[in-house]
Amino acid sequence: MPASAFRGTERMGTPTDEAYSEELSYLAAYAHDDWLGFSVLVGSVGTLLGKGHTAREQTRLLPRIVGDLLARGAAAGDLTDDLDQPFEAWGTGTVETVSRIAGAIDGLGRLPESGDVCWFTVPNPPPRP
Repeated sequence: MPASAFRGTERMGTPTDEAYSEELSYLAAYAHDDWLGFSVLVGSVGTLLGKGHTAREQTRLLPRIVGDLLARGAAAGDLTDDLDQPFEAWGTGTVETVSRIAGAIDGLGRLPESGDVCWFTVPNPPPRP
């Protein structure tokens, strides 16, 4: 959804474009450096919306953040026990990934925590031959 769709709705707890962009930059940098879990994403939603919002209101912002993280090169996937390849990306497109995550969050019946649903990271490029 384009950011312009959220302009003028700040009274409903929708973040300004500037605040959203800053928080997204933070999350993208986090995904470059470490595994990004939903506890961090939910914290960002709280920062963006402020206090007093229901879990449902908070959950509505998560798909937008996920889609924008994917657009910035992050991948959704699962952690593995393989020390050589500790992250297995789902390998799905943005629409399918966002839909899968939204469905999983709906199934939880609560805000997700790290370890729920998936993790995000920016995969390292394969080594050059």
